[in-house]
Amino acid sequence: MVRGKGKYNRSLSLVPKAKLRASGAFSFSLPFVVLSNAVARDSWNKVYNKYKNSKHWEKTTGMKNQYMCHFSFAFGKSAFNLEPKRPVKNYLMTVANGCNPK
Repeated sequence: MVRGKGKYNRSLSLVPKAKLRASGAFSFSLPFVVLSNAVARDSWNKVYNKYKNSKHWEKTTGMKNQYMCHFSFAFGKSAFNLEPKRPVKNYLMTVANGCNPK
């Protein structure tokens, strides 16, 4: 966890590897979507298992929604910043708020 600024002063900043970025690339083909979702779930599980015991980890559902949103729609960003203090919204609301629910 890194210290940030503003209202949500802690962030888990994840820098996706090239292989993970490539798996999040946009495609309409069904096999690709299924594979991409499997990679997203697997990579989320790795993040969760690595950081879940941090004293700063909270609101797992919200953090997962932020992660999945970044994986699906913001894979070109240099880092995925997950903020445990953000309010928990459903996945569609998280996406509608640019992966940063308010």
